Amino acid sequence: MLPVERHRFITEVLAQRGRVLVQEVAELCHISLETARRDLALLEKRGLLVRSHGGAVFVEHHHAEKQYVPSQIEQGESFRDRSNQAPDSKTRIAKRALQFINPGDCLLLDSSSTSWFLARQLPDIPLVVLTNSLHIIQALAVKANVRTIGLGGEYSAKYEDFIGVYAEQMLKEFVINKLFFSCHSISHDGGIRESNEHHARLKQQMLLSSEHKILLADASKFGRSSFARICHYREIDTLITDHLDDEEFRQELAWSNVNVIEVAPLPLQKKTKKQP
Repeated sequence: MLPVERHRFITEVLAQRGRVLVQEVAELCHISLETARRDLALLEKRGLLVRSHGGAVFVEHHHAEKQYVPSQIEQGESFRDRSNQAPDSKTRIAKRALQFINPGDCLLLDSSSTSWFLARQLPDIPLVVLTNSLHIIQALAVKANVRTIGLGGEYSAKYEDFIGVYAEQMLKEFVINKLFFSCHSISHDGGIRESNEHHARLKQQMLLSSEHKILLADASKFGRSSFARICHYREIDTLITDHLDDEEFRQELAWSNVNVIEVAPLPLQKKTKKQP
């Protein structure tokens, strides 16, 4: 972990808990006690904390809150708004994603509405599912053979999920077979992006923790701009979408070894005539 990442991590822990011990900093960041003390001293000089005996306490400071507290970052649409967008496309994408799931898998689902559609489609077979989504936890509660593990962190009422340093740290403890996630946008410059930095950073850790990365994205995600970068699309293995009509973009994905699966629309059902 780079120093700038450690400093951001320490400040977020302080913002959430109010106090942290030197020993805790050393263990969480995998550094020596002396390095932990130096980090706390530097952050104190910046006015982000006040050192106390054996640790540090958080300073209530407007700039620090705006920069570090996840609940203050409001970019992006709420979960309820997103769950009502393109439900047919998301259902078809979720059903196609089932082909990648086998009994005994350890799965990771992000808090996107598309992953929620997938969770509702999951068969009741022996699986371990990790997620930071409250709605996915609720959807899986009725499946007796699915073991569900919720990622801790700060709860977001707007996104109805858990984000922050605790969720990121928890991911490092598991070996995950397959990650299913979505995003806010996919741009032609290779960027898969989110609407806010805290979800982007959590998804970066999800990618690092997973063996096979599967992006679920309907056609509305392509070509629009978003605030925070998650990764380049060469870092994913499979893209499942409902429609991709840009042949140049399709070729770029192929050059990046991304397996693109395009889900065909459901056929219209013919109305049967009633017998007299």
